[in-house]
Amino acid sequence: MPHAIFSHANGYPSGAYAPLFDALEKRGLSDITPFDHRPLWADSPAPTFLSWRTYAQDLIDSLEGSEHPVWLVGHSMGAAAGVLAHQRRPDLFAGLVLIDPVLPPTAVWLMARVMNFFRPNGTAIVQRALKRPHHFETFEAAFTFYRGKRVFSDFSDEALKAYVMAAHSEDGEGIKLRYSGAWEACVYRSVPSVAGALRSVDKPCLVIAGEQSYVLTSRTVKWIQRCNQRIDIQSLAGGHLLPLEAPDRCADMIASYLRANT
Repeated sequence: MPHAIFSHANGYPSGAYAPLFDALEKRGLSDITPFDHRPLWADSPAPTFLSWRTYAQDLIDSLEGSEHPVWLVGHSMGAAAGVLAHQRRPDLFAGLVLIDPVLPPTAVWLMARVMNFFRPNGTAIVQRALKRPHHFETFEAAFTFYRGKRVFSDFSDEALKAYVMAAHSEDGEGIKLRYSGAWEACVYRSVPSVAGALRSVDKPCLVIAGEQSYVLTSRTVKWIQRCNQRIDIQSLAGGHLLPLEAPDRCADMIASYLRANT
């Protein structure tokens, strides 16, 4: 199997995908490098807006000097950052696997951009991010809190534990959230235009769509196909958090696609 770099979703550090990485290793894909995006290591506070092309450039910087092109496996925001990185430096990539990527049709992007400009904290998803709890007494307390939340209802206990351990660190007074709500909100406000980047994809590219996803809707899938008919789109039962909810089924599809295209 080829070497791959993994690009995570907004708010979900790479370590949260440990069950997916384990499943990929069992299927022969052990050479995968997790990449943590800027919100996990930036020294400066989160800005109100930040172009997703910054995250794409961070990916490019991490790959400079690579001996061979790599596969980009990305989820949600991380998948979109991969498409933007490929547009800028296609020579660095052998192909793309995009798991329920954030790829808004141009009309949707334009509406969101205007709305976020005039009311940066106006959308429900930004408000939820800003209200996230940032401290817990213990990892166990965090696990119990998240276990009761609907967004995590389809996570196995193993997957939820991986998320809790990856998303929090000890700070002397308990544990704190590593990926702040302010950074999460910044990402949501700054969703990019991706039509040009999609049209530029000329490498093997698989989009894995969650059949119950609220992000990658049937309308968006049709728009992606109009942008670039070379992109292969397949679906799996599940929602937007597909690789965290169903790592084995995701790993089957990823491994099968890589075997067929390398």
